[in-house]
Amino acid sequence: MHLIDLTRSDTQPLDFDQRLRLASESWGEDVVRVGELHLEGHVERTSQGYHLGCRLEGEATLRCVRCLGEFALALDEQVELELIPAASAPREDETRLGKTELDVVFFDAPSLDLAYVAAEQVLLSVPMKPLCKQECRGFCSRCGKNLNEGPCECPPETDARWATLQQWRPSE
Repeated sequence: MHLIDLTRSDTQPLDFDQRLRLASESWGEDVVRVGELHLEGHVERTSQGYHLGCRLEGEATLRCVRCLGEFALALDEQVELELIPAASAPREDETRLGKTELDVVFFDAPSLDLAYVAAEQVLLSVPMKPLCKQECRGFCSRCGKNLNEGPCECPPETDARWATLQQWRPSE
C-alpha cells in the first residue's frame, strides 16, 4: 500500500512522487495488464478537507473488442480530487450529485491510498469499446478470419430480397 498521511499537509503542501505496480485486480475483460504507473503531485489542506492534484503516467495493455488483438494505451491523466471527511458526507440514502461533486472522495481516516487513486484513474481511462485502431475490421462472421490480415475466402453474402433489383439494369 502506498499511503499518504494527510495530516502532514496541514501546515504546508505535501509533495509526493511514487512509482506503483498495481495488483492484478479485476480490471474487466478488456484490460489485459497494467504496467508500472508514475504518480506525481501534491496534497494541501483546504477549508473542507484536502485537495489532491497529481499527474498519472503509465501504460495499460487492452484487448480490442473487434479483433481481440492486444494493444497499448498510454496513460497520461491529470487528477484533481477533493478529500472530505466522511462525517461531512450527506446522510441521505440517495443524493443527486452535481458536476463539481464527482471529484470528491470521502475518508474515515486521514490517509490516502495512492494505489486506490491510480486504479480508479486507470479504469476511468479505458474506453467503453477499446479498438486497436479506428478502422479495425474484426473477424469474418462465417469463417472467423481476422480481416485486418486480409480478405477471407468466403463468397460474398447476397440478400435474396434484392435479387430482382440486381437483374434490373436501366436502358441506355
